[in-house]
Amino acid sequence: MNYIPISNEDKKEMLKAIGVKDIEELLSLQIPETLRAKRLNLDKSMSEQELLSLFKSYSQKNKSNLICFHGAGIYDHFVPSIVDEIIGRSEFLTAYTPYQAEASQGTLQAIFEYQSIICELTGLDCSNASMYDGATAVAEAILLAVRVSKKNKVIISSALNPQYISVIETYTKNLNIEIIKIDIDSKTGTTDNNILKNIITEDIATVVIQSPNFFGTVEDMQELSNIAKYNKALFIAVVNPISLGLFKSPAEYGADVAVGEGQVFGNQMYLGGSTFGFMATTKALEWKMPGRIVGQTIDKDGKRGFVLTLQSREQHIRREKATSNICTNATLNSLAACVYVAYLGSQGIKELAETNISKARYTFDKIKNIKGFTPLFEKSLFFNEFVFTTNKNIDKINEELLKENILGPLNLEEINPKYRNCIMFAVTEKRTKQEIDKLVEILTRV
Repeated sequence: MNYIPISNEDKKEMLKAIGVKDIEELLSLQIPETLRAKRLNLDKSMSEQELLSLFKSYSQKNKSNLICFHGAGIYDHFVPSIVDEIIGRSEFLTAYTPYQAEASQGTLQAIFEYQSIICELTGLDCSNASMYDGATAVAEAILLAVRVSKKNKVIISSALNPQYISVIETYTKNLNIEIIKIDIDSKTGTTDNNILKNIITEDIATVVIQSPNFFGTVEDMQELSNIAKYNKALFIAVVNPISLGLFKSPAEYGADVAVGEGQVFGNQMYLGGSTFGFMATTKALEWKMPGRIVGQTIDKDGKRGFVLTLQSREQHIRREKATSNICTNATLNSLAACVYVAYLGSQGIKELAETNISKARYTFDKIKNIKGFTPLFEKSLFFNEFVFTTNKNIDKINEELLKENILGPLNLEEINPKYRNCIMFAVTEKRTKQEIDKLVEILTRV
């Protein structure tokens, strides 16, 4: 069915303007030949029922319900049934996410409660509701720091998630912002404090550090924050919110902004999206935040109410005054996080963090005893991810694991050629002792 009301002449004119002769040439620019089907390989014409049955048989060839030891930013955590039960209610699950000022009090309250949870976790004063994901949250935090400081140099750790770095570079490419990367200590897998001390000056807008970082190792956030503060730079902490159940909150080590990926709170992996990012700041920075903030108030009858108190995106105010062009607040995803955290409570989050650490440590100790596997970093404290070097064929390892319905670890060479023969495992509370022991058995015999 043709839902696009344009003529063939219109299509030809559009293709001419693009500079291609037909749709096939346009598709070939982005889609590799090996992934393109010229036509459906059907022996005969089929009815709709027959065609649906055929495609269902194709779909059943896909692997599903894998035992996951793969992380790098998106993690396989257990999502309690109550999360989907609440966010699936018709008040929340709509064809169009209501986020304008005329939105219902229920939606506004849900956003307000979500913001309150983020503030409690991070220890900071104010949270917004507008980040697409962890990567854009980091990039937006950098833009905030540049706006506030009126400086254009930014220091980031090379242990930041590579996808975050890519998004940062895209955001800042045409904004006259200089991104300076600092190396990690090859022994500990953490940001080198001495390098930061040597290169930081008072013309730096902000220092951005992730902990646990991309390799899963825990940074000395207090020391790194002290260095940034001493040189009058803002400190941006990129954190895994589950880890805050055990580790110091960003406010405790003096962070000005805390950001991160919210998928770990009540959201499935969804093949990498959609998720939501979070951002929290000190009181001094709240008016420079992107997106929107829901506030609590009292109506004319003295009843508790909620209202959008800040909307700094370009659709609401003059473009030159806007802090961002972000157009959504990922309400449904952040609501899932709100339900998840409310269900677990502070003690539940703490126990969840402890379980992630203990299961990761159990797995690490088991793999360390396998011939051919050596920890990449010495004496590092890690959360739920860790890295080994191996003299075994990593592709072969993952092939064998997949035969056993296990989604294996990440080959770090795919991320950075410098990490050849390095393999990164992720272990969450979902992994059982039997699953971990099965992983170890396969790694031993491959």
